[in-house]
Amino acid sequence: MIIWSIFPEEMVMSNVVSPPDYEEIECSGMKCLVEKIGPRQCRVVRLLTTDPRDYLRTELQPGTILTYEPILKALS
Repeated sequence: MIIWSIFPEEMVMSNVVSPPDYEEIECSGMKCLVEKIGPRQCRVVRLLTTDPRDYLRTELQPGTILTYEPILKALS
C-alpha cells in the first residue's frame, strides 16, 4: 500500500498498532492459541482442537488467564 501525504511519516504512522503477541502452547494435553500479557501470564484466545468436548472445559475458555512456568527438558 502506498500513502501519498504532505505530512511526515511519523505523524501518519503514529496510530498504527502493533499486532498482539500470539503463541501456540500445549495446556492440559490440548493446543491453545494464547496472547502473552506478561512474562509468565497469557490469555487464551482460541482452542486448536476438533473435539467438541474440549470447548466445554471451563479452565480453557477464551479469555481465561493462565500462569505458566517454562519447563526445561534434558536431551537423552
